[in-house]
Amino acid sequence: MMQHSDAVVDALLSARMLIISPHMDDEILGCGGVMSLHTDKRLLYCMFVTDGAKSPLPLLPWQGRPDTELPKIREREARHALGEIGLPENNLTFLGLSDNGLAWQHQDLMRRLEVEICRIRPTLILVPFRYDQHPDHVAVHRAVRELIRQGRITAQVLEYFVYIRWRLIPGRDIRVMVSAQRLVQVDIASVSEQKRNALGEYRSQTSIMYPWQESPILTDESIRWRCSEPEYFLVSEPGEPLLACFTAKRYRILCAHYAERFGKRRKDQVIALVRWLLRRSPG
Repeated sequence: MMQHSDAVVDALLSARMLIISPHMDDEILGCGGVMSLHTDKRLLYCMFVTDGAKSPLPLLPWQGRPDTELPKIREREARHALGEIGLPENNLTFLGLSDNGLAWQHQDLMRRLEVEICRIRPTLILVPFRYDQHPDHVAVHRAVRELIRQGRITAQVLEYFVYIRWRLIPGRDIRVMVSAQRLVQVDIASVSEQKRNALGEYRSQTSIMYPWQESPILTDESIRWRCSEPEYFLVSEPGEPLLACFTAKRYRILCAHYAERFGKRRKDQVIALVRWLLRRSPG
């Protein structure tokens, strides 16, 4: 635990705070407990960056197309989820940028983020972890980091974790590779049920909606453990090298990040193809 962790926890629970969420549900997965514990919900703001149009998405092209109503469905779910937490509806912002495409919208992303951050004027901004396993999460983190380094916004930044379990690192939990002096832990046991109820509002992610789905995006097991453990936040230093937060095995972590970030969907597609072929086999 870092030396001034008590002050950081106090800020998490009382400051004028903006949570930047690449997709609808990231905010509850990473910060739902802290939002529930915050003492003045009028000071809480949440910004959704993408339109959420590609989750769920068929793994094989002939299985179907993404539901054209998904952006509306997921925005409605987000409003209900954050209503469960207690955020005023006027404190929600939906930028509507292309899901799974933020890396190609960097300048537009920075411009839109700057406008909204300057409007809200938070003292604390929560962004996804610098090496989260979704490219949209990485793009959001690096856009905010660049805005601060250029002096275009001013705020303390904390990083929250959405993709915690990595198959290719020792212990399979990326947080154990981060310097303990940089992590802040918040016990959310008293609001775990509220976090679970908020996640339950994301029915597009917690249930099987289409015939081609074999499991929901968020399983009961994953929801259970995300709501039963503390939430962790990395104190961010925008001017430092990205790998500086790790205690050891930095280049192994970097390799694992790219392998898992780009390899998971390919692996899932191969598995889906094999299952599809087996179902069609006469034997």
